Amino acid sequence: MDELTPIPRLRTNFGWREVDIDAVDEPLVRVDGISNRIIDQPLYHQWGLAGALPASWVRAGVATRLARVIDDLPSDFTLIVWDAYRPLALQSSLFYQYVMELSAVHPDWPADAIEEAAARYVTPPSRSRVAPPPHLTGAAVDLTLGFADGSERDLGTAFDAFVPEADTRAFEDGVPEIRDLRRLLYWTMHRHGFANYSEEWWHFDYGDQFWGLVNECAAMYGPAELPEVG
Repeated sequence: MDELTPIPRLRTNFGWREVDIDAVDEPLVRVDGISNRIIDQPLYHQWGLAGALPASWVRAGVATRLARVIDDLPSDFTLIVWDAYRPLALQSSLFYQYVMELSAVHPDWPADAIEEAAARYVTPPSRSRVAPPPHLTGAAVDLTLGFADGSERDLGTAFDAFVPEADTRAFEDGVPEIRDLRRLLYWTMHRHGFANYSEEWWHFDYGDQFWGLVNECAAMYGPAELPEVG
């Protein structure tokens, strides 16, 4: 049982920008078309952030693996997707909003220290084609486990809670119910090829440079663009 297997100590993402990208030509597809047990809940759009999209999109290969994940979970579970493909405008909104929050809390910190601290949780916006923000590739997805009715299960923190408890292993010695749900999510996603970002239990990657770093191989996905809707 996955909930009986501890989550291992995870590799940091230090050095992900140096991973090569052997880009494949693969479209973005909508999350809400993957499965009726995968619920699209684009929180940034609901929160009114600039640049946020009203629907979530992922690469087709990521969608295929998410379909396998939901089929592998117990039948009374759903997956709730909070964020996936992230346009550069939204990436910029998120990063500089967090920079302002940190500046208010730490007014004595120099600007470079503030931006370094912000980058721990939010990748700085960049148009680089050799090191794009992971969410810009459509290969990163933020999600949680839900009940059959679409409500969220308790995995210990809210989405984008930039606190120590957000660390994927934070509950390995904590509340058993939360620990077991995190293990179930981690191992089910892992079994279908996803890599987890150790600072955020909800963040998983397949095919981007974070994933390539963990798997010691080239990434598959560079920056993505939404398909034109006629």
